[in-house]
Amino acid sequence: MKKLLILVVLTATAIPVFSQDDLSAILDTLVPREKMAATFKSTRIINLQTNETVHRRTLDFRVAHRFGAIGAKSGGSIHNLYGFDNSADIRIAFEYGITDALMVGVSRTKHNEDYEGLVKYRLLQQTNDGHIPLAITLFGNMVYSGRVNPGYTYDDPSTSTEHMRRLSYTLQAIIARKFSSRFSFELLPTMVHRNFVENVEDDNNIFALGAGGRIKVTRSMAIIADYIYNFSELRKPGNDYGYYNALGVGLEFETGGHVFSIMFTNAEYILEHEFVADTRSSWSNGGFRFSFNISRNFKV
Repeated sequence: MKKLLILVVLTATAIPVFSQDDLSAILDTLVPREKMAATFKSTRIINLQTNETVHRRTLDFRVAHRFGAIGAKSGGSIHNLYGFDNSADIRIAFEYGITDALMVGVSRTKHNEDYEGLVKYRLLQQTNDGHIPLAITLFGNMVYSGRVNPGYTYDDPSTSTEHMRRLSYTLQAIIARKFSSRFSFELLPTMVHRNFVENVEDDNNIFALGAGGRIKVTRSMAIIADYIYNFSELRKPGNDYGYYNALGVGLEFETGGHVFSIMFTNAEYILEHEFVADTRSSWSNGGFRFSFNISRNFKV
C-alpha cells in the first residue's frame, strides 16, 4: 500500500519520466526492508513449537495442563466431571532469551517426572518485502525421566546404563510463513530419539511431520490448530498397536504480557518425545481432553 501511494504521487507530479523498473527501484529505497514480527504470538501453538523465540533478556514463565479424556469410551463421565478431575500431564517451564534469536529453557512435567533442557535458534526470519519469504527456526531438547521405573524394566539404578536409558531427544526444523496480518502457517520436520523403547518392534528413531496455523479473528483472539503425522510403521492408521497422531484445536487470547490458550487435543502428554511417539487417545473415541497453556513474560 505504501508503494502504491508513493507511485501515485510520483506519477501525478510528472517529473522526469521513469521506466517501470526505475520507479520500482526508487520505491524499494523509500520503503525500508523489515523483518516480519509476530508470525505467532507464543513459542507454542498447542502441542507444537512455533518459529518464535523469547526476546533478549526476557524470561517466559509457562504453565501447560492436560486434563483427562472427555468421552465416555475413553473414561470420561459425570463422576470425574468429564476429565476435569483427572490430570494427564502438567508442565512448568522457564524460557529465557539470550538474544532475540537464541532462546534456552528448562521444564519439569508430571508424566514420568520428566526434566527437560531445550534450545531454540532463529536461523532465518521472513521480511516484509518478500526478499526472504520464510522463517526457519531450529529446536532441540533433551529429556531425562526422573521416575524410578516409568513403566519399564531398567537395569540397576546405580549403573550409568540405566541413566542413559532414561534419556530422549527431539530435533525440529520449524518452517513458517506469515501470509497476512491474520493468517500464519508452519511445517515442522521432526525426529525423536528415545534411548529405550518398551516394545522390541518399535524404533528408537521416529520421524514425523507437523503442521500448524493461526487465524486472527479479533484484535486479541485467534483460532489455533496443529497436527503431527508419524511415519513409524507401528503408528500408521489401521495398525492395532493403539497409537494415534496428535491433533489439537483451540482459541488463543492475548492480554498484555499474557498469552492464554484454551484447547482440545487427543495428546495426553506435553513433551515432544511423548506426544509424537506415545499418543494413545483417539478423537473418534472421545479421547480428546480440555487443555490450556499460559505464558507470562518478564523483563530481567
